Amino acid sequence: MKFSRNGALVSSAAMAVFLLSAGTATAQQQDAASDSDIVVTGIRSSLQGALNAKRNAPQVLDAISAEDISKFPDKNIGEALQRVTGVQLSRADGEGAGVTIRGADPSLNRVEINGTTALSTTVGGGRDVDFRDLPSEFVNRLEVVKSATADMTEGGVGGTVRVITRRPFDNGGKTYVAGSAQAIYSDIADYMDPRVALIASDTFADGKLGVLVSGTFENRNVESHQARTTGWVRLDSDRTTPGLQAYDLNEDGAADFFPDIPRYVINRLETRRYALNGILEWRPSDDLTAYMEGNWTRSNQSVTSQFLQTGTSGGLVDVANTVVGPDNTVTHLEMINNPALAQTSQLGVSYRNILGDIRRTTYNLAVGADWTSGNLKLSPKISYSKAQAYNNEINATAAVTGMSRLIVDYDNPQQAPQIILPNDPTTIAGINQLTVLRRPRYDDQAEKMAKLDAEYTFDTGFLTSIKVGGQYRDLTVKSRFFSRTTTLNGFSDPAVQSQISAIVAGNAGLGTSPFFNTGNLGFDGGYTGWLNMTQAVADAVGVPDPFAPGGCPANADGTCQVFTDTWEVGERNIAGYAQASFAFDVGSVAVSGVAGARVVNTQVDTSGFLRTAQPGGQPALISPVAFDSKNTEFLPSINLKAELIPNTLMARLTASEVMARPLPQQLAPRFTLDVVGLSGSRGNPALQPFRARQYDAGLEYYINKTSFASVTYFRKEIGSFIQNTTEPFTDANGVTYAITVPSNGTQKVTINGIEAGAQVAFDFINIPVVKHMGVIANFTYSKDSGYEGTDFFTGDSLPFQGLSRKSYNISAYYEDDVFSIRGAYNWRSKYLITAVGRGNNPEFGEAYGQLDASLNLNLMKDVSLFLEGVNLLDATRKENANSIYRRTIIETFGRRVYGGIRFKL
Repeated sequence: MKFSRNGALVSSAAMAVFLLSAGTATAQQQDAASDSDIVVTGIRSSLQGALNAKRNAPQVLDAISAEDISKFPDKNIGEALQRVTGVQLSRADGEGAGVTIRGADPSLNRVEINGTTALSTTVGGGRDVDFRDLPSEFVNRLEVVKSATADMTEGGVGGTVRVITRRPFDNGGKTYVAGSAQAIYSDIADYMDPRVALIASDTFADGKLGVLVSGTFENRNVESHQARTTGWVRLDSDRTTPGLQAYDLNEDGAADFFPDIPRYVINRLETRRYALNGILEWRPSDDLTAYMEGNWTRSNQSVTSQFLQTGTSGGLVDVANTVVGPDNTVTHLEMINNPALAQTSQLGVSYRNILGDIRRTTYNLAVGADWTSGNLKLSPKISYSKAQAYNNEINATAAVTGMSRLIVDYDNPQQAPQIILPNDPTTIAGINQLTVLRRPRYDDQAEKMAKLDAEYTFDTGFLTSIKVGGQYRDLTVKSRFFSRTTTLNGFSDPAVQSQISAIVAGNAGLGTSPFFNTGNLGFDGGYTGWLNMTQAVADAVGVPDPFAPGGCPANADGTCQVFTDTWEVGERNIAGYAQASFAFDVGSVAVSGVAGARVVNTQVDTSGFLRTAQPGGQPALISPVAFDSKNTEFLPSINLKAELIPNTLMARLTASEVMARPLPQQLAPRFTLDVVGLSGSRGNPALQPFRARQYDAGLEYYINKTSFASVTYFRKEIGSFIQNTTEPFTDANGVTYAITVPSNGTQKVTINGIEAGAQVAFDFINIPVVKHMGVIANFTYSKDSGYEGTDFFTGDSLPFQGLSRKSYNISAYYEDDVFSIRGAYNWRSKYLITAVGRGNNPEFGEAYGQLDASLNLNLMKDVSLFLEGVNLLDATRKENANSIYRRTIIETFGRRVYGGIRFKL
C-alpha cells in the first residue's frame, strides 16, 4: 500500500481513535441537533426536513438534507443527487461527475448555488457542471425542481438543481465549529489519501450579524483501467480501394463489423481539491436581511494515461484465420502487414501516454437583500460567476510500425479485446518512431447577473400574492487551443534510430499497477503491463513550445495556435416575469397554486477564425469571422396542488414551457479534425434553443412526519432539439473525414414516464430492533417516441440521448443512539451517450448498478466515527456501439473506503 502526502498521518490518527473508543462507545448518547451539523444528528430528522420541503413546495420537487447526505459515502454533490427520484448519475474514473434528470442530458439541466449560476469547467466549452469539485460538506439541502415557475431562471429542460449551502442563522445563530477528518483508500490505486473539512459559524452585534466560513481539502489518487475498441467499422475488401464491396465473411448478405484501434488504457490521476465557502448575513430587524456570499473551488489534476494501442488501419485481413460471430461482428481478428503503405501507416502498435495537468477553478460572488414593508417584499441581487479550465495535455508516443501480424480475440464472456502481438510490449524491440505532442487549451466562462424580485401578499381573497421581476445575465465563453509536435523517425536513419532506442530504454518504465487487477476482462493471461512513456521520455525528446513563434509555418504568423478551434461566444439575456399565487376551496378540498409567464430575449454573438488554404504551398490565410442571432421565448407555467385529505393526501398538476440553449462549443464557428479516427466536428452559429412543453400529474401520501409515498406521471414534448449529423470532408492530402455537425431536429420527441418513491421509518413498530430501521426507495420508468436518430451503419432507430428507460435506488438503514448503518444500491438501464461518436458509431452506456454503505459510531454527544464504502461489489462500467457484441469500453475503477471522525465544538 502506498501513502500520499500526509496520508499516513491522517489514517493513523483515524485508526487510533477507532481503537481507543472500542470499549466506551456503547456508553455514549447523542442529542438531536439541527440538520446544519456536520456531525451525526439522526437520519429521521433529515428525512423529516426533506419531506417538509417536498410537501410545502409549489412545484414538483425532491430534496435531500445535510444529515441525509452525511450518512451516505457521498463526497460530492453529484453522488448525493443520485439518491433523488428521477436522477441518474454519470461517472468519471469512478467519481460522480454529472446528472441526468428525467432523461435530459446534463447540459440541459440548470445548476444554482444559492440561486447563483454554477458554470461549467468542461474542457472545450460546455454547460454541464462537473460535480466532482463541489464538496457535499458545504450543503444544507439539495433540491431538484422538476416543474418550472415563472420566477425561475430558464435553462432547465430536465430540471433545476438547487444547491443550498449552510448559513449562519440556520441553527438559531448558535456559535459552533465542526469538521471531519478522514482517510481514503482506493484499492486499484493502492493509495491512502487525506480529506478534511472544517466549518465555523458565529453571530455578533447582539445576534444581528452572522458569519459562516467553511473549507475542504482532498488529495485523491484514482486509477481506472479500460479495455477499449475505438470503434467498429465495415472494411472494404482490399483495404485500399474505397467503394469496393465490404467484407462479408459469413456470407449472410450483410457487411461484417471489424474492430478499429483496439487498445488498453491505465488512467492514473492525482487530484488536489480545495474549496472555500463564506457567508456574511446582516439582520438588523425582522424586516431586512442583507447578505454577501461567495464560494471558490480549485482542482489541480496530474494526468498519466498509459495506452497500449494497435494500428489496425495499416493491416490486411487474414481472411482464413478471422472469425465472424453474432450480430455480424468479428470475434477473432488476424491481420498481416500491408507493405504497400508508407512506413508510418503500416500495421503496428503504439505505447502512448497522455500526460500533463488539468486545472479547474470556479468562484461565485453574490450580494443581495430581502426587505419587507407591510405586504410588500423586495429582493434585489447581483452576482458574478467564473469558471476556468486549463488542460495542458502532452502526448508521448513510441510506435512500432511494419509489424508482421496482429491478433485480437473477442471470444470471451466480456467481449473484451485480447491483444496478441508478435513482439514483447515490455521491451523496446521494434520501436522506430517517437513523437511528443503538446496541446494546451484554455477555457474561460464568466457570467454577470442582476435581478430584482417584488412580491405583494394579500391578507384575504382568492389571490395570496403577486410576484414580478426582471433579470439581466451576460455570459461570455472563450476557448483557445494550441498544438505543436516533435517527431523522431528512425525508419531510414540509423543515428535517429539509436537516439530513439536510447531515450526509451533510459526513461520508459512499465507503470506501477498490473492491468485490470480489479474487475474481470473475461479471459486469463494477457498483458499485465507495457512500456510507460513517462514525462521523462517527453522531456528527453524535448516538449515542443506551442507558444513560440516560427515553429508552425502552416500559420502565416508561424505560431502554433489552432485558430479553427479558437473562438468566443457571448450571450446577453434580458428576462421579465409575472406570476400569481392563489388558494381556494372546492368543497372540503383546499386547492392552491402558482401561475405565470416568463419572457426571455437572448442575443448571441459568436466569433472565431476561418482558415483558407492557399495555392503553391503558401501559408494558409487566417480570417476572423463573426455571427449574431436573436430570439425571444415566451414561457408560461402553472402549478396546482390539492389537499384531498388535509396534511395527508395531496394531488399535483403542472404544465409549463421550458428551454435550454445549445452548448457554446456547438454555437462556435469552429472546425476540428481527429487524424486517428478520421473524424471531426464543426460548430453551427445558427442553432436554436431546445424547447419543451412538460406536464406532471402526481399523488403524494404523507403517512407521518418522516414517512411518505408518491407517484408522478410526467410528459416532456421536446422540439427544436439538437442532433448530430455527419458530412464528408476531404483535406488537401486527399484524406476524407466524417465531420459531425450539430443541427436542430425538425421532429418532436416525447418522453413519457412514471416516478414512484417512498420513505418509511419503522418507528411505529414497537419491536426493539425493527423500530430503529427504515427504507427509502424510488423507481423511474420513462420511454421516448418521435426521435429519428439512426445508427450510421445499420440504420437502426436509436433512443433519445441520455435516457435510461428504467432506474431505481433503494436504501435501508438502522439507527439508534449509539450506532447507525446504511446501505444503498443505485441502478440505471442502458442509455445512448451520443448518436454519432468515434468512427460514426453510436455510443451506448450499458446498464450499471453500484452498492455503497456507511457505518457511524457515536462516541459522545458531538463526536462520531464513520466507515464508508463505495462500489462495494466492484462493478464494471461498459459501453458498446449498439450491440453487446461490439463493446467499446470495459472499465474498472475498483472500490473506495473512507474512515474518519466527525466532531462539533
